[in-house]
Formats: sequence, structure tokens, C-alpha cells
Amino acid sequence: MNDLDRQLIESITQQVLTTLRERGQSSGEQAPTVQAQVSPPIGQCTGDYTKYPELAGRGAGAPPPATNVGTSNTETAPQPTTTPLTGIITANQLQRQWDASPTSTALLAPDARLSPLAADLAREHPEKIQRAVLAAATPHVDAFGATLPWLWWSDGHCPAVDALVTAQSSRLRASAASRDAAGLAQVVHELNSALRQRQVAGGLLFAPSAARAMCYTNRCAAIRAVVGTCMEAVEQGIRELGANVLVIEYPYVRPEQIAAMAARMTQHPPNKRPDVERELTDLHRL
Repeated sequence: MNDLDRQLIESITQQVLTTLRERGQSSGEQAPTVQAQVSPPIGQCTGDYTKYPELAGRGAGAPPPATNVGTSNTETAPQPTTTPLTGIITANQLQRQWDASPTSTALLAPDARLSPLAADLAREHPEKIQRAVLAAATPHVDAFGATLPWLWWSDGHCPAVDALVTAQSSRLRASAASRDAAGLAQVVHELNSALRQRQVAGGLLFAPSAARAMCYTNRCAAIRAVVGTCMEAVEQGIRELGANVLVIEYPYVRPEQIAAMAARMTQHPPNKRPDVERELTDLHRL
């Protein structure tokens, strides 16, 4: 501290002491208590309505905060909801969803599309992909408003297929063709005729190999068949072709996948896309 500051402080101190002596404070008398009026900042409501009784009880203003003694201020975190992924899904999104899910699965919306890398990842791990079921699918009906069944046929016997058709017996109609390789041509004729006459909504064919079934069915103008290798293949067939026949190679697909793909196929009305229909018509002329 320099001399100038010291002199200034001493001068102020002397003035204060002189003022106190003049007011009798230096003799040891107790100074009178002065109550200071403290008001909240302008614009802040205290919740005190004593000066404004007409506002009391009307919920105006902000009441003073209440303090709960002995209670925790920690809020319970909301439980996360499972929201289906929509739009175009990338491989990174799939991986993040798998990492975050307790069951290591990703739930996709019915209209969600996978990028090429995500599709490869889904084919590698089909058990980790789930599709959200539409809340209410519009059933395919005939001219009289009756819901049309789906024709089904199997080349051979499979417990998963038998369980599926038993559980969905009200929606499925069995083909009259024999359940062996020799019955394939007959069931294709039956299915094509039933589709033309609007007797069925579509077909489910189960075979050890899809090669002959796909070749035979897609020779018919009324049939748009796809192979159910995975759920994504079914989704693409529905979205891009309006597929009305699903062929599943049951020896290579797990029972739960068979049920899921068949359920997804039968819950949508097979609607033909005009552009695809024009191209198919041109191809049939070749």
C-alpha cells in the first residue's frame, strides 16, 4: 500500500469516528435497530396475496417452493418404449439397435427399408430382425364382401408347416394336389385359376427347393411369386411387386421364421402395382 492510499484510509476513518462521537455512539450506547425493507426483484411473484385479496385462490402467481424433508429429489427415469425403426435403415442403425436392446433384436416398421449393407447384415443375423405387425390389415374380400382365404400346399411334410396351417386354419385353404413333387404342376394350375376367379387372396407354397416352384408359378399371368428366404425378401416382394404367392424352402428356415413370414404375407391385400403390371404384360408377349 502506498502513502497516498494510507492517507486516504486514515482520513476516511477519522471522519467516521468523528461522526459517531457526535451521534453519541462512541460512549458505548447501543445503536438502535433499523429494519431494512427487502423486496423481490421487479417482475418476480412471491405468492403473497395479502395486499391483493382479489387474486388469492385464483392460481395467479407462483407459490413459494415447498421443501419435502426426508424425500429424495431423484426422479424416476421413464421406461424406454420400443419404437419401430422407420425409413431407410443403415447397418450402423441396426448395430446400435442390437447393442441397445436387451434381446439384441431390432424392431422395424412394416414399411422400413434396409440399405444394401443393412440387408446383408440382416441376412447374416435374421434372428435379430423383427417386423412390427400392422394394427389392422384390410382383408382381401370377394364381390360379396367375404374374406378370401389363402391357398396352401406343401411338397412333403414339415412339423412347422403343419403347426402353422393348423393354427391358421380359418384363413387358409388346403390345395387338392398331392403333397409331393408330382403335385406341383396341379397346385399351380389350381392357384392360378382360383386367383383369376377371385376365390383366394393368394398362395403359400412350402417346398424343399424353390427352383421348380418359382419357375412354374411365375409362368402364370395371375401369379406374382417371391421366395421367403428371410423377412426382408417378403417385405420387398410385397412392396415392390404386390406379391400374392410366397414360396418357402422349409428345410432351411426356422419354424418361427416360417410363421412370421407367412403371417406377414397373409395380413396384407396383394395389390398390383400398375407399372409392374405393364412390364409383366410386355414380358408375357415375348
